[in-house]
Amino acid sequence: MSKTAPYLLFTIYFSLSVTGIIYAGDRTNIPLKNWGGFAINRSWIYDALEKIVLAGLADQALLNTKPMSRMEAARIVAQAVRRIEQDQSNDYSNRGHIEELLYKLIKEFSNELAEMGVRTPLNKEGQSKFLGLKPVDHIQFGSAFANNSQKTVTNLGKRFNEGINSDVTFDGRNQLGDFLSLYYQPELSFDEDSTHGQLVIGYAKLTLWNTELEVGRDSIWWGPGYRGSMLFSNNAPPLDQVRLSSAEPFRLPWVFEHLGPIKLTTFVGQLDDDREDFPDAFVGGYRISLAPSRFLEIGHGRAYQFGGKGRGYSIKDFPGTIFQTTTSEGVDDPDNPRAVNNVMSLDATVRIPDVNRYIFIARDMSLYGEMGWDDTRKGWIYPKQPGGLVGTYLTGFLGDPKLDFRVEYTNTTSIMFTHGQYTDGFTHKDFVLSHFVGTDGNEIYARISRWITDDTLLGLQASKADVGPTKSGLLHLPREKRYSLGLDFSSRITDRSSIFLEYDFSRIHNNNFISGEKENDHLFRVEFTYSF
Repeated sequence: MSKTAPYLLFTIYFSLSVTGIIYAGDRTNIPLKNWGGFAINRSWIYDALEKIVLAGLADQALLNTKPMSRMEAARIVAQAVRRIEQDQSNDYSNRGHIEELLYKLIKEFSNELAEMGVRTPLNKEGQSKFLGLKPVDHIQFGSAFANNSQKTVTNLGKRFNEGINSDVTFDGRNQLGDFLSLYYQPELSFDEDSTHGQLVIGYAKLTLWNTELEVGRDSIWWGPGYRGSMLFSNNAPPLDQVRLSSAEPFRLPWVFEHLGPIKLTTFVGQLDDDREDFPDAFVGGYRISLAPSRFLEIGHGRAYQFGGKGRGYSIKDFPGTIFQTTTSEGVDDPDNPRAVNNVMSLDATVRIPDVNRYIFIARDMSLYGEMGWDDTRKGWIYPKQPGGLVGTYLTGFLGDPKLDFRVEYTNTTSIMFTHGQYTDGFTHKDFVLSHFVGTDGNEIYARISRWITDDTLLGLQASKADVGPTKSGLLHLPREKRYSLGLDFSSRITDRSSIFLEYDFSRIHNNNFISGEKENDHLFRVEFTYSF
């Protein structure tokens, strides 16, 4: 059997594995953008799903491969609805905001649930539509004041210039049957000196059986981290890409069924055209995630940079690139067009509902970690100088059902996100593709949030980070030390409108990696969102 045969058979199987016949499903992705507040670095839907799954309302859910499609999310919501219907003896209403979050999710996925045959009083008007047209889903007006020009963290590569910055953006999604979906998000931004328009995200998605082909511009986040990951996060601007994946998790036959639901995805994207090393270089990757039990989710991924102007790379080199995972055998040779920059990861999340039976600190708890390593000599078997992150998420913190707490620690090593040939490092438009701390960096991050009412959320976050440059010629520079504190407020004004307010303060030492250079950054943001 050839080297590629197992991968081919695997792909054929998940292409034919269907978790339930759907004729009219919206398969656009849930954005990795804060639409309407109630979250920081992604849609509120991801935060709500995490709490629903952590409470034990869904079996063997896969949450760490993002973005997730609307149909994937709706199936998790459907599991939660059926769990409550079948287990009337378990009073989930005493979990504070869980029941209210589930109501909001049912309303959000009203049509998708109707297509699955899930009917509740909250989605009785939901309809299965073969042709779904929503030219405008949300429209958002934003304004910010920055005392200095600054880059944001895990915010789609967004920058703010000194002074007042404003923007208006909207998104739309359309769907034909279960096989064609279209999403777009244009944005117009302006400050005191300039006006700029761009398509932030825009893609078309073709679904056949359980195989999904996405072409366009989109952001991805692989791993359980909240502030970043070892491979990809939304820290950098979205990539122009071609992505192939299983549309929904599937199960293998025979004894392999015990591996639980599995999701596969692979993609190739293009980096910016003004890189100093090789303009228009490519980045590719694959990820496999599985949930062998309702308490455990495991993931493994790989990312690789290749090609670009001046590399002498051709299409015939691509098959070898896919399976080249080491720096041995001359693949870091400057004369070898197949010299790749590899980054690997392995992650796991343990979810423990009703942990208050054992310790008082929280009602539900998740423990997660991810290990990452860069350009190892023995592939993924023997990592060389690995880094990683560990964290915990606690809901019902300290006995308060409406209080949540998260703490996360990240550490990267001196060889991570760097490469002998790709001297600009693992970056896109000057933003690190993975975790913002870069090479030889670290961060301790904590966030606490509380629901004041069912429609009002208050959050406080703090961070101490050492940030390193990723360009090979700058690795000797001092780390940029950041001490940050942020306060955010989200409120639902009406059923269709909401407001998000945020203030961030950062005290920076060695600003821009200049020894002794200090700066205080203040950022005030307000966003008003209307949903159609």
